[in-house]
Amino acid sequence: MRTYLLVRRLFTISMGTAVLFSSCRKADKSEIEKFREQTEDLSVERADNVNIRYTDSARLKAIIHTPELVRFPNKAEPYTEMPKGLDAQFYNPNGEEDSRLSANYGISWETKKLIKLTDSVRVTNQKGERLESEELFWNQEKKTIYTNKFVRIYREYDTIRGAGFESNETFTKYRILKPTGKVKMRENENEDEAEENR
Repeated sequence: MRTYLLVRRLFTISMGTAVLFSSCRKADKSEIEKFREQTEDLSVERADNVNIRYTDSARLKAIIHTPELVRFPNKAEPYTEMPKGLDAQFYNPNGEEDSRLSANYGISWETKKLIKLTDSVRVTNQKGERLESEELFWNQEKKTIYTNKFVRIYREYDTIRGAGFESNETFTKYRILKPTGKVKMRENENEDEAEENR
């Protein structure tokens, strides 16, 4: 009987010890994961009311203003978010403003040199034409803006619509990939385009 009680006590103590150690291990893993998340968050860079100037060969190409900039530098693919939106102005080689862009959200991937804009994206060119879409990409390396989403372009004499859009980064030469509806052509529009291409 004494042996039975002794074995029972030893079994109870060893089970209690095992439960205690296993719960400590779970707590340790949880604490380690929490610490890792907090450490990653410390590497995030935040700034308010930021102006970014893009230049090429000492020439100003664009100025981007954002109320809030959040940069994640320690990721495998560093990126920057503009969660409160942005406004941008693009400039021609003479330093004159070519076009304007605005969106309610933006994200920029540094190594890809690609910016994705979403939510109420608007682009206006020097002719006064205005593009509206819910998503637009700006490829800084190829100097293009594009989307596969629905777009609407308001021109002086009509509005054109369609799915998919490609343009140079100043929105002066563009095309809608799958236009819908009627498109009005001015008589001198082809002559204007020929002059621009010279």
